[in-house]
Amino acid sequence: GISEDSRVEAPAFTDAIRMYRQSREQYGTWDMLCGNQTQVLSNLVMEELLPELRSAIGPRLKGKAPERQRTWIQVSDAVYRMVYELAQAQYDAAVARCEQERPQLESTIRTDMDQIITSKEHLASKIRAFVLPKAEVCVRNHVQPYISSILEALMTPTSQGFAEVREVFFKEVTDMNMNVVNEGGLERLVEYMEKLSHLAFHPVKMQSCYEKMDQLKLEGLQQRFDVSSTSVFKQRAQIHMRQQMDDAVHTFETLLHQELGKLQGKDELCKSIQRILERVLKKFDYDSSTVRKKFFREALLQITIPFLLKKLAPTCKGELARFQELIFEDFASFILVENTYEEVVLQSVMKDIMQAVKEAAVQRKHNLYRDSMVMHNSDPNLHLLGEGPPIDWSEEYSGQPEAEPAAERRRRAKQVVSVIQDDEGALPYGAEALLQPGSPGEAQPGSPPDALREIREALARESPG
Repeated sequence: GISEDSRVEAPAFTDAIRMYRQSREQYGTWDMLCGNQTQVLSNLVMEELLPELRSAIGPRLKGKAPERQRTWIQVSDAVYRMVYELAQAQYDAAVARCEQERPQLESTIRTDMDQIITSKEHLASKIRAFVLPKAEVCVRNHVQPYISSILEALMTPTSQGFAEVREVFFKEVTDMNMNVVNEGGLERLVEYMEKLSHLAFHPVKMQSCYEKMDQLKLEGLQQRFDVSSTSVFKQRAQIHMRQQMDDAVHTFETLLHQELGKLQGKDELCKSIQRILERVLKKFDYDSSTVRKKFFREALLQITIPFLLKKLAPTCKGELARFQELIFEDFASFILVENTYEEVVLQSVMKDIMQAVKEAAVQRKHNLYRDSMVMHNSDPNLHLLGEGPPIDWSEEYSGQPEAEPAAERRRRAKQVVSVIQDDEGALPYGAEALLQPGSPGEAQPGSPPDALREIREALARESPG
C-alpha cells in the first residue's frame, strides 16, 4: 500500500486524488483507494473508463452469463495492464519532476517563510469570514445531531476488537508461561518466543480480533452522509489492531530479553514472565485508548468533511476563485485557495468532534482514558524502548546459527499471513455492472484526463473493427 512513513508525499498524493474526485462532484469515501500509488491511479482511470468499455464491448459478448463474465475478466485485465503501465510511467515522471524542483522550492520556503505564513494567514482570515458562518450553520443543522450516533457505532466494534487483541495476547503469553514451566525451561522458551514474535501476523489467531469489525453498521447514517461502504473504516481499525499486537509483542520480548541473564531456575522465569505481562498489558490499555481515540476522530472527519464540502459547494465553491488574487504569484506554489477553504471547513466541525470523543473518555466509555490521564504505577522505561532489530531467539539461545537473518524471516512471515480483506466483492471491478442491463447517462461528466485519451486511442488501434 501507500507508505505511511512519509509525512509529505503520501498525504499530498491522497489529497490530490481526493480533490480530483471532488472536482468531478464525487465526495465521500472511496473503496478503490487501496494499493500503491500506481494501483490507486489505475483504479481512478478504470473507474472512468469501465462504463465506456462496457458500452463498447458489452453488446458484443456472446454466450451465457458465466461465459460473458469470463470474457469480461480477460478484457478488463488486459485493459488494466495497459492502464497500469501508463500510470506507472506518468507517476514516475511526475515524481522525478517534483524531485528536480524540490531544491528550488525548499530554498524559497527558507528565504520567504515569514512572508508565506503572513500571506497564508491573511488568505485564511478572508476565507474564514466568508465560509465559516455558512459552515457553522450547516454543522449545527446537519452534522452535530448525529456525531454521537456515529461515534457510538464506531466505538462498540472497534473497542471489542482491541479487547480481543488484549485477550489473545494475554492467553498466548499465559499458555507459554505454563508450558515453559511444565516442559523444560529456557529451551522451550526459545521455541515459544519464536512463535510469539509472529503473533500479530498469524491469520487464525488474529481472526477473532478482526471479525469484531464486521459488526460495524452505520445504517441510516451511511445514506445520510453518503458513505459508500464501511470497509475503509474496518480495514483501518484492523490495521491498528495488528500494529498494537505487534507493539505489545515487541515490548514483551524486549523486556524478557533484558531479564533472562538475571534469572535462575524455572520458578524465577515464570514469575518474571508474569510481571512483564502485567506491565505490558498496562501499557497496552493506555496505548489502545490513545490509538482508538485518534481513529475515532479521523473516522468522524472522514465521514463529515466530504458531506460538508458537498453541502457547501453550491454557495461557496464558485466564489473561491476571487480569493486567488490575494496570493502573491511567487507564493502560488505554497498557498492553495482550495486547501485553505478545506481547513476552514474542518475547523467548523473539529471542535464538536473533539468534544464528543473527550466526553466518551471522561465517561470511561469502552475503556477510553482521558488525554490528561497518566497510567497508575506506570513505568516510564516502557516508553523509552526503541524499535531496535528483532531478537533472534533461536540463534542467541540455541547456539545454532540460522541460515536466514531474523529480520528477513520476520519480513517473509509478514508477507503471507494477513487476513485483512481489501474488497468484499467476489467479482472483478465492473463485472457486476456488465451483467446488468445498461442504463443511459452513466458516462462521467467533464473532459477526460490525458491518460484516458491515450487508453482510448490504444483500444481503437487494437480493435478488430
